[in-house]
Amino acid sequence: MPFRFRAQAALDMRRKQDEEAQRALGVAKHATAAAERALRHEQQMLVEAQARARDEEARAWDTARVIWYRNWMKLQQQRIAAAARRLDERRAEERAAAERAMETRRRLRSLERLRERSLKAYQTAELRIEQKEFDVLGGLRFVARQNVPGGV
Repeated sequence: MPFRFRAQAALDMRRKQDEEAQRALGVAKHATAAAERALRHEQQMLVEAQARARDEEARAWDTARVIWYRNWMKLQQQRIAAAARRLDERRAEERAAAERAMETRRRLRSLERLRERSLKAYQTAELRIEQKEFDVLGGLRFVARQNVPGGV
């Protein structure tokens, strides 16, 4: 009789859960990377705004323009703060996804180990049955040789 793992449906379900968790982890990592890029972009925009404001102040011919650049820099600082918050949120989501992925992988591995142990026990039992059959066959051959006249 061929080997049949009774918990195969559960193993298949856990494999699917593991694949979904790994996929969610990949999406979370991608979102974190995008948030990091957005934060760097906003920081670069602030550096550029500060450089332009310094140039305007050096020329000092248009006060309204200098004030506009200062306000724009404040806006950039607010955008940087918002981007940093989003990055923190993405990192928290990534950590949560990583924990879920590790938990689903742990559950999957436990069922896979159970299947491996069950298969090994099945194979050992099959080998014992086969060995018993060979022993019986060997005994029958021995008896048959003993019953043949003049044979040993």
